[in-house]
Amino acid sequence: MAAYKIEHLNKSFADKVIFDDLEFAVSDKERVGLVGINGTGKSSLLKVIAGLDEDFDGEVTHPKQYRIRYASQQHYLDEEMTVYDVVYSADTETLKAIKRYELATVQYAEQQTDKALDEMMSAQSDMDMLAAWDYSAEIKTILSKLGIHDTTKRIGELSGGQQKRVVLARTLIEQPDLLLLDEPTNHLDFESIHWLINFVKTYPKTVVFVTHDRYFLNEVSTRIVELQHGRLSSYPGNYETYIEMRAEQEAIMAKQQTKQRALFKQELAWMRAGVKARTTKQQARQDRFKELEEQVKSHHTQEKGSLNLAHSRLGKQVFELEQVGKTIKGRTLFDGLTTIIQKGVQIGIVGENGAGKTTLLNILAGEDTDFSGVLKVGQTVKVAYFKQTDERLNQDVRMIDFLREEQEVAKQKDGTTVSVTQLLEQFLFPTQTHGKKVYKLSGGEQKRLYLLRLLVHQPNVLLLDEPTNDLDTETLTILEDYIQTFGGTVITVSHDRYFLDKVVDCYWYVHDGQVDMILGRFDDYLAYKKEQEAVVESQEKAAIPTPPKKSKKRGLSYKEKREYELLLSRIEETETRLSEIDDEMIAAQADYAKIHTLNEEKVTLETQYEVDIARWSELEEIMEQ
Repeated sequence: MAAYKIEHLNKSFADKVIFDDLEFAVSDKERVGLVGINGTGKSSLLKVIAGLDEDFDGEVTHPKQYRIRYASQQHYLDEEMTVYDVVYSADTETLKAIKRYELATVQYAEQQTDKALDEMMSAQSDMDMLAAWDYSAEIKTILSKLGIHDTTKRIGELSGGQQKRVVLARTLIEQPDLLLLDEPTNHLDFESIHWLINFVKTYPKTVVFVTHDRYFLNEVSTRIVELQHGRLSSYPGNYETYIEMRAEQEAIMAKQQTKQRALFKQELAWMRAGVKARTTKQQARQDRFKELEEQVKSHHTQEKGSLNLAHSRLGKQVFELEQVGKTIKGRTLFDGLTTIIQKGVQIGIVGENGAGKTTLLNILAGEDTDFSGVLKVGQTVKVAYFKQTDERLNQDVRMIDFLREEQEVAKQKDGTTVSVTQLLEQFLFPTQTHGKKVYKLSGGEQKRLYLLRLLVHQPNVLLLDEPTNDLDTETLTILEDYIQTFGGTVITVSHDRYFLDKVVDCYWYVHDGQVDMILGRFDDYLAYKKEQEAVVESQEKAAIPTPPKKSKKRGLSYKEKREYELLLSRIEETETRLSEIDDEMIAAQADYAKIHTLNEEKVTLETQYEVDIARWSELEEIMEQ
């Protein structure tokens, strides 16, 4: 039985149909991946499901008290709020209890008053009653795994990516019945993505998500739903299963199209012969011709895109780095980087967030000149730099004019040229959309347009900073195919391992102030990273000083024997008293003043007990020798 259902959903914007009698249902504990070309309405559908968009025709049903939460790409947070205020903002009894307890413990530590103790004990009782201790630990894990360590910072002090992580953390912490995630892996490093995959796979309720990350999609999904032409098609299984089923469908459709085109040609010849529709039979044949014509046109518009753009001639040597280093505010990101990058090399730069990956791209692009060492750039190098925080696009121009500002035609690898109109079609922008103004495009469509504008200049070196963020899987396939046959040099920062495995043959691992180079696939990088972490752990253990061996003694001296006996007696007495204190604290119940006194005595005794045990153990060892 469906936990959430939409029936007969219809929605239009101006002259564009977004949803056309759409049907959607999701069952309890399903993990549904929503796919489709940028601009088809994936985020719009999530907003409808989340209840943020009520301007539609259709019927939505779900159980009463059904909690839906949405981690969107567009978030609006009060910049004066702290991270703590945001992530604990949900109005649930458990979160209120956790906040109260954490505040009470801080106040008691600062004030050490009876009133503060009363509040802490009361808050602790609420935590016990709501079984909130495990939930509190889970919250701390979520924050840590998403790289959120300082919850006292104001939202206004955070970058856009950090704010997105705060929104994601808040949504996960709320544990809704239906969890909606829009591009959840954006701005996460590999470790955080790996943790998020496991979190979603073990989430005990329902998840619906949009993502460009095909590895995440493949690992997490129990069903794929494709949004196309305002309607949904459902495919059971993960992303690989979806691709296989789509390929089978396309093969069948290709055969049907071949038959339809052959029949269309036959009917076209009949129509051109000028036969008049004097009989009912002939009129029916003309109607059939019109139907075939529409079908052929429809299939034509569904053909896959591709890019065959040429690149400028590139010499053998692209970049030469000699002892290149970068330090920011006293922190060394990398130092002593010496290497030669040649034509045809395809490099993936990886490492934790903040390691210096984008900084390295900025240096290669010539946008950061404040570094140590020497960078030599080949004379024929022509760089296209796709930035993670892309340059502001002119929102008030038509899409086609945005490209024409740069170039009217583009050269292809076979020497032919294509017009801007043809180029837009190749990159999945249908002809009827070319007159759209940029501000009417979705975020992913704007990214796609920005990327296309860079490529029409025939660059021979591509510097790509998180190019897969917000792009749909179809666009990513075109980009991957383009890079694989590019012929120039590609250097990319990405957290999309699926993308990296398809386009990269070498990794630069930025970590601990250095850059290591690893040949091979993503799994080779992971294996290398694991080896390095094991080496560091071993070195850290070796660095711990070994306690000096005590000189051997033949038994205890008279004084030490006496000390040993006294310690044994005192340890027994302390253990007895600690047990009595526990009983007395239970009996005291609401007498917080007495509990406070007993607690102070307990802390003092436990401290002395640890000292006595340590000394007793030392004397015991001497006796054994």
